[in-house]
Parts: sequence; structure tokens; C-alpha cells
Amino acid sequence: MAVLKSLSSLNDEFDNNRYAKGSYPLSKVVTDVTKEILSVSPELVVNAYYDNKQRSFLENRILNILDKQQYFAIGSKRKMIKSVFDFMFGYGQLQEYIEDDDITDIDGVRFDCFSITKNGVRMPADINFNTETDLYVYCKLVALRNGGILNENDSHCRVADIQNKLRINISIYPRNISGPAISIRKHRKSAYTLKNLNELGMLDNISTDILKKTLSTRHTIILCGKGGSGKTTLLRALINALPDMERVLIVESDAEIYPDKKYCIEQRVKRDNEGGNPITLDMLIKDGLTMSLDTYCIGEIVGSEAMAFLNACCSGHRFLTTMHADKPQDCVKRLIALAKGAKGISDEKMLLTLYGEGVDCVVFMQNFKVTRIMYVKGMDSANNAVVYEDAYIRSLE
Repeated sequence: MAVLKSLSSLNDEFDNNRYAKGSYPLSKVVTDVTKEILSVSPELVVNAYYDNKQRSFLENRILNILDKQQYFAIGSKRKMIKSVFDFMFGYGQLQEYIEDDDITDIDGVRFDCFSITKNGVRMPADINFNTETDLYVYCKLVALRNGGILNENDSHCRVADIQNKLRINISIYPRNISGPAISIRKHRKSAYTLKNLNELGMLDNISTDILKKTLSTRHTIILCGKGGSGKTTLLRALINALPDMERVLIVESDAEIYPDKKYCIEQRVKRDNEGGNPITLDMLIKDGLTMSLDTYCIGEIVGSEAMAFLNACCSGHRFLTTMHADKPQDCVKRLIALAKGAKGISDEKMLLTLYGEGVDCVVFMQNFKVTRIMYVKGMDSANNAVVYEDAYIRSLE
């Protein structure tokens, strides 16, 4: 984000003022100033992030702190203010990795231990925040400006940077005993198409044709696999492959899908700590039944919304969703376990029947590749089991 225009009002005489307290690295000045502002006036950061007119107030606050602390730093006041703004409204040391389109993940487990995932390969990253305090200030800043809360009472925060299409997980003490940690998942500015994913090797010609046919028949599809296997990437491609006039509701815990397709309604949950009445995935799914939709998309099923999903699947709507599973057959086990978390739900046979009638296709993914596609053929009542038919199997060996 650009530094505020009012910086140009700092003339050379003002610009060349030096501080008499002693010499400090610029990084220390930036961290100390940011820490004080976050402690005393965090609303200044939020207001300045969303409203350019508010940035002059934040600039004045920075100047007051510099004068009060009598810092003597390498460079001018202009440089220091710019550095503070770059730190507050950019991503500092992580910025170059966020701008690299080949990088999908940035993970820090300690202030001096970071890794990136580039072209599917995890590798060390040259990132060092010097101290736990510096990383803590950075994490708190990232959480705050993206609408999150991070303190001893709320020691874990999951937010989305919609502008940069990032999903960010942050945790601090007391949840973390090893110090602050941050995990950033990047999503492409523009989604891949199915053709792109074929060229990249996630799909081959056979699996691409199967998925296109499955979409054309309005079948409900679950994409499953472990974290980082490519589920959201494929889900974005499937949404954009839907007919132009298809009306789609996308519901998510945090924004991740960012559809390029028109006629999409995007909604997300509202958590207890965000003020007002909370809004859950379960509520969003149920409300969607009255919205004249063609297709639902649930970013990821992780809780009792599984019950609303199973019910809605049997209402004539097509669903596209993702969930974590170790193998495709585990989808039904996980869905039933999650659905039982809904109030008053315990009949496993009824849940199996809903799954057998409502879910049409399960796609399993490993290492950014589709390795198995199975069609759900219904229920075997005698054995109380779901019947599957393999449509596609791909070996990674």
C-alpha cells in the first residue's frame, strides 16, 4: 500500500532532523513504534487501512512517538514514517514471497524459522524477525488489519486478506508454547481452468472428461484429501466451468474461493467475537434454500453444518464442497460423525441414506493430483453400507 500523500509536506529541514538519544537500527524503530500504536490506539491502524483520509492522523501519531522516544535512526523522519507504513500496510519481510505467483504457502513456526512451498516443494525461507516480540507485533498487526483479534484470551486467529487473496492462521502464547506462529495460504489472483489443471498435471484427459460430464449432469461432488492436496484449487476451477447463467451461492468460513464466474453470491460466517449475532455455515446453507439457486458451494465442511449439507443435497440442489479425508470412502464416515454434532441427530442409518441419495461423486486428491473418482450408487440396506463405483483410478508411482 502506498505511503500517505501527506508525507510530501515534510520539508528538507524537517526531514533532516536527527534524534539525540542514540543510534538504533531502523527495524527496531519500526517495531517499537508499531507496538506502541497497537497497544494504545489500534483503531488508528484499522481506520487508516480502510480510509486514506484517516492516514494523516496515524502519521501524526507516529511523529509524536518518534519525538517522545527521541530515537536517532539511520535515515530521515520521512524514511522512518514510510518504513512504519510499509510494515503496517504491507507484509514486510514476507512481501516478496506473497508477490511470487509460484509460492502457495508461507509458514513460520518461530521468529527465525520459516518455510515456503514453491511449485509444490517445501523449502527453507530467509526470513528472521530477530525476536519473539518482533514476530508477535507483526502477527498482531496482520490479524488486526484483517478484522481479527489476537491476545492472551484469543490466542488463535484465522482471517482472510481479501485484497491479496490470502488465508492466514496465527497463534500465540498461551496456545503456543514455542512462541508466535503464522501460516499463510495464497490463492491465485485468477483461478485455474480445468484445461490449465490438465496442463499442470493435476488432471489428465480422462479425469478432465469425467469431471466435465459430472458437472453437466448436475451431480453433487465432494472433493477430499489432506490439507494442501489441491482441493480448493480444483473447486475454483469447477465453479468457473459451470454454465454462465447458473446461479451459485458460495458459503465459507473465510474467503478462499474468489469466483471469476458471474451470478455468484458470496457469503461467509460471522463469529462470536465479531460483534452482533453470529452467523454459522449451518444457517447460511439453510437460508440458501429460499434463494432460487442452481448450485451451492461450501468452501469446506468441518462441523455440524454437515447435517444441513446432507439435508439440502436431497432437496434437488447441486452441491460442490471439500473436506479432509484420508481416502474417498472415509468421506461418509467423517460426514456422519460431523452431522451427529448437530442437535438431536443420532440415527446413523438415516444419515447413511441421506448420503447415498444426495451425494453423487467423490473425488480424491493427493499431492496436487486427482487420483480417484468414485460415483455413489446408493445404499446397500442389507449391509447398511454405501455402494460405490470406481470411474477413475490413477497411480502416483
